[in-house]
Amino acid sequence: MARNNRDREESGLPGGDAGRTRGAAGSEDQRESQFTVPQASPERCRDIMTKDPACCLPIDSTAKAAQLMRDHNVGIVPVVRTKQDKDLVGVVTDRDLTLAVVAEGRDPDLTTVESVMSHPPVVCSPDDVYQKVLRTMERLQLRRVPAVDYAGRLVGMVSQADIALRVKDSKQTAGMMREISRPAA
Repeated sequence: MARNNRDREESGLPGGDAGRTRGAAGSEDQRESQFTVPQASPERCRDIMTKDPACCLPIDSTAKAAQLMRDHNVGIVPVVRTKQDKDLVGVVTDRDLTLAVVAEGRDPDLTTVESVMSHPPVVCSPDDVYQKVLRTMERLQLRRVPAVDYAGRLVGMVSQADIALRVKDSKQTAGMMREISRPAA
């Protein structure tokens, strides 16, 4: 049975929404359970990150970025120089689209991602211990951090949800959620 992209649901597993669809009766397993968590304790960002996230180009329209967010059920889209090299140049968030496009009355089909994206983005390495990115997210109140390899190429994304689903330390996870969500002083 064919399903459209709006029916896709993130699995919470590394790699994103692979194997999960949502039909009229709810979620149906294609390969893995939504609540399955790897048995080994994570140590590095590569153990918890969502691999190969959807991305866009600086010249893409903000309408295209919004469609990617909708289709992949995410609130951030990494911006890469080209789809081939995946050299990360920025990120565009749902908040960027709301404040810089919608609130300003700009046409999303004519507004480029480059004109509203955040750059340079805060990043982590897949080889970093996950506690390092956790501290960065808490300190800067970031909900998601792109992971780049030694050459600056996008390889994944670490999000609050990734940490909540894969890190076994509930006190640490609760502390992270509290710090990231803390109102600005």
